[in-house]
Amino acid sequence: MTIHAAVIGGGISGLASAARIAGLGHRITLFEGESFLGGLGTTFPYRGEHLERFYHCILPADAALLRHIDELGLGGEMMWRETRMGFMYRRRVFPLNTAWDLLRFAPLTLAERVRMGLIGLRARMGGMDPALDSVTAADWLRGMAGERAFEIMWKPLLAAKIGAPYASLPALWLSSRMHREKSTGPERKGCLRHGYRSLIDAFERRLTQHGAELRLSTRIESIERDEEGMTLEISGGERERFDYVVATSPLGVFQHMTRGLGLDPAIADLALDYQGVVSAVFLTQLPTTPYYWMPFVDSGVTAQGAIAMSNLVPLERAHGLHVTYLVNYTHRDSELFGTAADELLERYRADLHQLFPAAARTIVDQFLFRAPFVEPVWALNYAARRPPAAVIPGRLYLACTAQVYPRVNSWNSCCEGVDAMMPQLAAETAAAHAARRGACA
Repeated sequence: MTIHAAVIGGGISGLASAARIAGLGHRITLFEGESFLGGLGTTFPYRGEHLERFYHCILPADAALLRHIDELGLGGEMMWRETRMGFMYRRRVFPLNTAWDLLRFAPLTLAERVRMGLIGLRARMGGMDPALDSVTAADWLRGMAGERAFEIMWKPLLAAKIGAPYASLPALWLSSRMHREKSTGPERKGCLRHGYRSLIDAFERRLTQHGAELRLSTRIESIERDEEGMTLEISGGERERFDYVVATSPLGVFQHMTRGLGLDPAIADLALDYQGVVSAVFLTQLPTTPYYWMPFVDSGVTAQGAIAMSNLVPLERAHGLHVTYLVNYTHRDSELFGTAADELLERYRADLHQLFPAAARTIVDQFLFRAPFVEPVWALNYAARRPPAAVIPGRLYLACTAQVYPRVNSWNSCCEGVDAMMPQLAAETAAAHAARRGACA
């Protein structure tokens, strides 16, 4: 009797979970509420190619994601480029890539620039120090950089990413992010030659080869426990039984689906909010900026920053056009998130005309995308409250963004979580299956 697993969610955590479960020889049914796979990594068609709705990159240290890429036969499709960061302050652009760049960063005094450099060194040396879980990022940064440097540089960046709750964000999250992204050499980022679409399609092919059933546009209403396994109630009232379930939905969605299970309050009542994102994608004949990533601080525009993807991704993917993302991290209940697409695109076009007028005059196409659950808003001492992978050992598992802390929420972090969960899942589901067979004998 083959073990039958249900995977809820077709983003990277769901795809990676399903791929690993297929390797165990289990039968898989994957449920995805949207009409497409990929979650935040999904794409949109453009002139016979596919472009990402939201910006993504791969770092050399992303070992778990790169392992999946290699296993799916895409290792030869990886491309690596040195990229640069710019920092726009009051519409003046400063490079921020080397120690010399930092020493010439005019908005700060010389003493503040030196202190800023020391923050990077501390993040590289002790970025994963557990003690930082109980210290706010704001206090940690103020202590090292000083109040003025915090107000000019760090506060706008934290507020842009997290919103008002930035004040209680743990320093451990920020330091681990800096630890991941910075090295002693030039900044180097990677992408797949044909983008995340090729990775999503490769996962789909692998799962289909293993006989997995992929059910799109299918939402799960509830997860219930029965005598031998787990039952899913599917939208429309249909019910299906499985030996075990792996849920990869955002924490709040998972809590809603499991409200009848009587789970430990540490999981059932754990409060974790998320920032959403609004992403405007512009395709222009001329480039906007030579920098891959550039935040806008005190510059009088709507967008919080620009990601010039054509400084990383081959131009041929967009038929020679330059791809730039203007983004805002914002709560799903905010005025900005709820603004009509046409109005938002008009605001972002105005930003381009103000900041990059030459490129703005050559706009060929524009698109707008939103996602409500993107960046978890971490609270102090979250490490001790992070949900376990095994919610009901042998029957119900959780692999979602609520568990990536203190790592940055990325496809690599999700793959790391899935890979770390698999030995326990394999052992527990095998034991539960053996027990059921023994009871039937």
